[in-house]
Amino acid sequence: RMYYVNDKGVEINLQFAIENWWIGDLASFTNNESSNMYIQTIEPTEVCILNKDNMELLLKEVPAFERFFRIIITKHLSKIQERLIKTMSSNVEANYLEFMSNYAEIHNRVPQQYIASYLGCTPEFLSKIRARLANSKL
Repeated sequence: RMYYVNDKGVEINLQFAIENWWIGDLASFTNNESSNMYIQTIEPTEVCILNKDNMELLLKEVPAFERFFRIIITKHLSKIQERLIKTMSSNVEANYLEFMSNYAEIHNRVPQQYIASYLGCTPEFLSKIRARLANSKL
């Protein structure tokens, strides 16, 4: 998961990465600045760390990676814009259903408090939404 800590000391989850996904602070990497983001593994994880100099060398030596990273970054930006619009225009229940669609593989593997933070609600409110959805399917 990637998160930041707000001025009240609360962790705010911004992104989850499931198998074969990548996660990173693109602004920090691109601008060569310290990050205010944290990345934490929730399960055993293989991590590949790539610094800016090595990235530039890789892109120069293996031109196919230039296209690969461009596609990844374009898709990532698209998903961020989509999430921003949905977060601002939908209620938490709709956003939870969207989360379930995008992250169905990790729903039971991630603590509920992380999911609630990602959705911008409390774990208690998320429990109510989950209960209401479960009851509506009966």
